[in-house]
Amino acid sequence: MKTVKKIECYRPNTSDNVFITCASFEERCLGVPRKFDDNYTFDKAYIFKYKHQDKQREKHLKDMVSILDTRGSIKRIVTSEDDPIPALAELSKNLKGINHSPEESIVTLDITTFTKHHLLLLFKTIDNLGLWDFLRIYYTPPKNYVTELNLPMSFGLRKISPISGFVGHSPLSKPTLTVILLGYEGDRAKAIYENLDPNEVLLIIPDPPYHKEWKGRTEKMNEHLIKIVGKDKVIGAHSKDPIKLLTKLEKIFKDYPLDKWRCSISPLGTKPQALGLYLFWRKNKGKFSIIYAQVLRHNEPFFSTGVDEPLILLSPKYK
Repeated sequence: MKTVKKIECYRPNTSDNVFITCASFEERCLGVPRKFDDNYTFDKAYIFKYKHQDKQREKHLKDMVSILDTRGSIKRIVTSEDDPIPALAELSKNLKGINHSPEESIVTLDITTFTKHHLLLLFKTIDNLGLWDFLRIYYTPPKNYVTELNLPMSFGLRKISPISGFVGHSPLSKPTLTVILLGYEGDRAKAIYENLDPNEVLLIIPDPPYHKEWKGRTEKMNEHLIKIVGKDKVIGAHSKDPIKLLTKLEKIFKDYPLDKWRCSISPLGTKPQALGLYLFWRKNKGKFSIIYAQVLRHNEPFFSTGVDEPLILLSPKYK
């Protein structure tokens, strides 16, 4: 995990096979494209766009296309937040022709503004195609989130359920353990806890957070749930480094062995933490469930503000 000043082709003088990104009402969807080196090119780019109409998303999509248009072929994939599987099936069909050779193949993925539900399924799609070892992942944090207005970042819950393909197989007779990676949606986290009603619960907060002045913000946004379960159940894990979250989860589950518990993990924290959770799942397939709480509506005017420096989270160079 490190900050990048410019994004170049993975191999000098050779286009990346694929670039994947997602247009958003958040300006930071442009963070990675704006860092492209003058010589950065790709064979094919796939731009995901969520269905519901938004003027800011359309503006950012137009800006994104203007950057990508001269660098390779572009395909737009319209998708639904509620059900991204058809769009991912379309992507999978398009990616099947990539040569599985470490000397030739590279997939560059910008995860900045995918939903975490979509993101985990996207990781699995790329993994199932045998392309995980040829994957490099970028992410652009925001400068800030609009939280001081004391307004929710989402409204209502449509459903709380395991993500398809991420369902554990532990017997119902085992005690239940719920681990929630906390973010800024305290009501959403509390609803998961109340819905699952586990025997044991652990809460993971981003520590250190993206910016030092954010310290304590997640605890504040989730103070009601923390009060219910107790501060002794709160554990800190790095907000930006997926490998450190992977290490933290491995340490946690030495004390709570997965073969002794029927475990569910819910990713309400950061996108890099969602990647860390996927890395943990790759090592423990079928041993726990990943639970997602699908909201009725996002409060879009009160999401992130500003565009920070992009981070590279994963690359074949660092394996």
